[in-house]
Amino acid sequence: MKIKTTVKIYAAITLFCIAFSFIYSLFSHGVSSPFMSYAFAFSLVLGVGGFILFGWQHLENRAAFNLYNAGIATLTVGSFLRGIIDIAGADTTYPAYYFFVGTILVAGGGLIYFYQWLQLNQ
Repeated sequence: MKIKTTVKIYAAITLFCIAFSFIYSLFSHGVSSPFMSYAFAFSLVLGVGGFILFGWQHLENRAAFNLYNAGIATLTVGSFLRGIIDIAGADTTYPAYYFFVGTILVAGGGLIYFYQWLQLNQ
């Protein structure tokens, strides 16, 4: 797993999320949602920031990598879904499931990375 490539991919995903939110806001008839506006934050903070930290620690674990990435993707999609639902004026509980599952996946990947870090520093 190449950390520099992963950081570049998450930077591109962050830019895509910002562009998607901007374009969607142009067609939302003046209605906005903070979930749509700040959906990029998951890929920026957890993706770019997280993998810079993991790269600095020289942590590599495929299971943790996959869990962590799946969690970021789930949180981002859940944020977009919640934003679309808010802008449409509808109400549903489904986005809460996305945030719950995404948090569990990110925490699971982070815990595996933390366990590996503990093993390396003993």
